[in-house]
Amino acid sequence: MIGDKLIYHSNYQNINAEIIGKLKTQFLEKKRICIAVGGESGSGKTSLAYALLKDIEKTLGIEGFLFHADDYFYLPPKDNHKKRLDNISNVGETEVNLDLLDRHVLSFITAKEKLEKPLVNYAKNSIGKETVCPKDFDFCVVEGTYVMLLKQPTFKVFIANSFIETRSNRLKRARELSDNFNDEVLKIEHDIIKKHIKYADMNINNKVL
Repeated sequence: MIGDKLIYHSNYQNINAEIIGKLKTQFLEKKRICIAVGGESGSGKTSLAYALLKDIEKTLGIEGFLFHADDYFYLPPKDNHKKRLDNISNVGETEVNLDLLDRHVLSFITAKEKLEKPLVNYAKNSIGKETVCPKDFDFCVVEGTYVMLLKQPTFKVFIANSFIETRSNRLKRARELSDNFNDEVLKIEHDIIKKHIKYADMNINNKVL
């Protein structure tokens, strides 16, 4: 994503140490791993995913790549919002090309030579392209609202913070407007995403973030 500034948050270190501990044997066996981090808007999934990637790199001396599911929306942000305004029933996982994201995750796991992935530019409301060489990395992390539905990740972490609990985080991020319509969108997403916990290998709640 172009336009998002990622910051390392040290308060995730204990969680990350637990995740690394669960997967350390696979890492030491040189297995190519993908970790998915999912949850509702503003739950902290991007921050956790970035911190996890950095902690794995530091702890194990290997290099990872971070996938953002926001890059895989079929429409750029403003266009997608307009489609929702036209019909709020458009909100959901069908807005995201999860099949393509799953294929790109598989390309990382199988160390393909290269792939061309979408890249969102929020400021320009556009979706460009980015060429990545999976074989140049040892593992990947994928974060996003619906990534628990992906088939390829090795390990899935679900952040069980509801849109009500994460309101302050979303206001700080200021990516979307805070109004009645967006509250309705978040309620729809909540009803969808809360069911995804069943796909998780590890569940995290707001008490530990």
